[in-house]
Amino acid sequence: MRRTSVFLVILLAACLAAAGCSTGPSDEAIATDIKARLFSDAQLKNANIQVTAKNGEVTLAGDVPSDGARYNAFKLAAETKGVVKVHDLLTVQTAQAAAPAAPVAPAPEPARAPKAIPVKKVTKRTPPPAPVAKIEPKTEPIAVAAAAPPPPAPAPVVPPPPEPKPVKVEIPVGTTLAVRMIDAIDSEVNRTGETFRASLDAPIMIDGEEVVPPGTDVSIRLTEAKTAGRMAGRSELRLEISWFEFQGKRYAVDSSTYEQVGSSRGKNTATKVGAGAAIGAIIGAIAGGGKGAAIGATVGAGAGAGAQVFTKGQQIRVPSETRIDFRLDQPIVVTYLPGQTTKKRYRD
Repeated sequence: MRRTSVFLVILLAACLAAAGCSTGPSDEAIATDIKARLFSDAQLKNANIQVTAKNGEVTLAGDVPSDGARYNAFKLAAETKGVVKVHDLLTVQTAQAAAPAAPVAPAPEPARAPKAIPVKKVTKRTPPPAPVAKIEPKTEPIAVAAAAPPPPAPAPVVPPPPEPKPVKVEIPVGTTLAVRMIDAIDSEVNRTGETFRASLDAPIMIDGEEVVPPGTDVSIRLTEAKTAGRMAGRSELRLEISWFEFQGKRYAVDSSTYEQVGSSRGKNTATKVGAGAAIGAIIGAIAGGGKGAAIGATVGAGAGAGAQVFTKGQQIRVPSETRIDFRLDQPIVVTYLPGQTTKKRYRD
C-alpha cells in the first residue's frame, strides 16, 4: 500500500508539471505552413521564394513579379501562427527584352571591267541632198492651266499647360493620424528603439482637401518595451510615430504615445503557487503523514511555480493590420504638388 501511494505521488507531480508546458509550432512547421500559403496565392504560386525560419523569425528571399505580390507574401508570412518577425529580402523582377540584332548586309562584289569590243572601220558615203518640202505653220489651241487651290492654313499652335506649382500647407496640432501596422510587435521579443513599418489608413485632410493620401509610408518607433517578470510585474509597451514619407520627402513627426500595459502577475503567481503547495501537502499526508507531508508540499510548490514560469505571464502583442490612432503634438509644414500622389509600398 505504501509503495502504491508513493507511485501515485510521483505520477501526479509529473502530470502537474506537464500541464504547465505548452510549446508552439516548430520552425520547420512554420516554414511549411508559409510555403503552403504562398502556393495558394495566385500571384505567388509560380514565384521563386525561399522560406527559412529560426526561433519564430522568418526570412523571405527570392524574386516576385510585382510590388503587390511582395506585399502579399509578407502579409501571409506575418499572419502565420508562431511567427514573431518577418525579414523581407524579396526583390521585384524587371523584364528586359533584348533588341534583335540588325542583319548584316553582305559586302558587294567588286565590279568587273567590261570586255573590249573590236571596232570595224566603216567608209562613210555622202547621201544625195533631200528635196526641201514647204512646211505650213499649224495653229493649235493653247491649254489654260486651272488655278491651283490655296494651301491649307497651318494648324494653330496650342501652348502646353503650365506645370503645377508646389503648395505649402501646415498640418495643425491635434490632427489625428490613423495608422495601419504592417509589422507585428511583441513586448517579449522586441526592444526599445526598434522601428516598424506601417502606412496611413486614412488621408490627412486640410480644409476639406486631401493633402497626404492613404497608403503613405509611416515609420513607428518602440519607445518602451518591458516584459513581465518571472514571478511578478507586468508588461508595458509604448509606441509613437517617427516619420512619414510623401512625394519623395521625409517629414519628422512629434506625435502622442500609444501605450498598452499588461495586468500584474504577482497575485496570480501567489495563487498558483499556494494551490500547488496545498495539493502537495494533501498528497504527502496520504503517503504517510509527517515527513511525507513535507515532501508533498515541496513537490506541489515546485509544480505551481514551474507552470507559471513556462507561461511567461501576460505579454503584449500588436499584430499586423492593427489600426492605431495617434495625435499630432507639433505642427508639420508639408510642400506637395497637387494631383501627384505617391502610394509606394514600404521596402526595407
